[in-house]
Amino acid sequence: MSKQNFDALGNQVKLSADDFSFVQRDETIFDTKFETKPTTFIKDAFKRFCKNKSSVVAAIIIGIIVALGIIVPSVSIYDIEKAHTSETLMLPKLFESGTGFWDGTKEVTGVSCTYSEDEQRWIPVGFEKSNPNSIIGLTTYVQDGVTYCNFTYDKYEDKYGEQVSTKIALVNINKYAEAGWCTFTYEKIDVNEDGKYKEADGDYTEFTFELTEEGQELCPVRSISYFNGSKGTGTGVVSKYRELGYEKMPQYLFGTDNLGRDLVTQCFYGLRSSLVFAIFISSVCFVFGLIWGSISGYFGGTVDLVMERFCDILGGVPTVVIVTLFRLHLVKSEKDILWVFALSLCVTGWMGTAARTRTQFYRFKGREYVLASRTLGASDGRLIFKHILPNSLGTIVTSTVLMIPGIIFTESSLSYLGLGLQGSNSFGDILATNQGFIQTYPMLIIFPAIIISLLMISFNLFGNGLRDALNPSLKGSE
Repeated sequence: MSKQNFDALGNQVKLSADDFSFVQRDETIFDTKFETKPTTFIKDAFKRFCKNKSSVVAAIIIGIIVALGIIVPSVSIYDIEKAHTSETLMLPKLFESGTGFWDGTKEVTGVSCTYSEDEQRWIPVGFEKSNPNSIIGLTTYVQDGVTYCNFTYDKYEDKYGEQVSTKIALVNINKYAEAGWCTFTYEKIDVNEDGKYKEADGDYTEFTFELTEEGQELCPVRSISYFNGSKGTGTGVVSKYRELGYEKMPQYLFGTDNLGRDLVTQCFYGLRSSLVFAIFISSVCFVFGLIWGSISGYFGGTVDLVMERFCDILGGVPTVVIVTLFRLHLVKSEKDILWVFALSLCVTGWMGTAARTRTQFYRFKGREYVLASRTLGASDGRLIFKHILPNSLGTIVTSTVLMIPGIIFTESSLSYLGLGLQGSNSFGDILATNQGFIQTYPMLIIFPAIIISLLMISFNLFGNGLRDALNPSLKGSE
């Protein structure tokens, strides 16, 4: 029975061989050369990633922060391993004192003051032991019979500037003008409770000296107002920053914490520790979650049912409970805190990666190319790691990248509860310690918060770029 043909209007038409002709009967057909160069999956993924401007900027920010975390603690002159009780809670300073902005000074108003006849100046109550140069622009006013004052307080000058000490008597001064330093011994003259003088010997060696306007050679660490020959008596003026071991007056960009440690050095040191810790935990959770999710999603059925019920039970236990139990039963000394805390985070940290991997395997394992490979005799391992997993990698990698700042946040939260890495200078320990100064010294929280916020946003954008770049279905697309 011949097939009937109809036109667009539904009318029946009859077709014959004369109604058809060969379009290319007299033409020779050749293979056309590709106009684009051959590329690999990695090169194509990198090309697509570079076209995502936000992801590139995020990668640059992450690189800069990580580089600072490596470089700053290595080149910093400030020691953060021990407390510096005389340098606690210093104000942020970038510019010279008196500029009015970010200069290590603060405005003080409404402080009662008294007039010192000896020093011929007004002294604010509570600042009587300060270096006179630390009080800038003092103005007074009287209210209800009491004299009050307003002034600018330079804490750096107070802590590190030259301060008048008790009288000292010099002995055996040796000056080396060519080398630019001097050695001397001194006798410190002090007063007993009964008003009689007592003496205590001390030695100072190899301190640089300078010339005063009168041409007298002085040692600025214990500079002497005058001396006669090789022996003299005068008032010792102490350059405190030299006594503390600094070559010049310190200048803390974002101040110091309650233990006198430089906040910038401490933050980047803690950031380095937290990043290494987070990357290690993320790697372990990624590998284990990838294997678990692949097996569960590929085989399905009873295997998937049993594995999912195990995840449901384990996932129902709060992280705080797991960390607490691990610390109570496994921590025997301070050395155990790090690996026990890492183990407690790994117990449940892999389940997010496993769930995403399982979902992706259910999505791709029924595709035609997988069925074709199975028909041709491909093993389960080849189907999982050669055909299904590469197509699922984009979404899985994105979640794993976001796991890094998530672990830093988790460590910070648990440190605040006393369950983290206390005393380790980790980022969470820094935030937990400085949280109590958020009202009086907000920079102690603002600066670390800016760093961790930049990391979170940058890792998010970076992960989105990786997701699109590693998606095989987008290969060759613009």
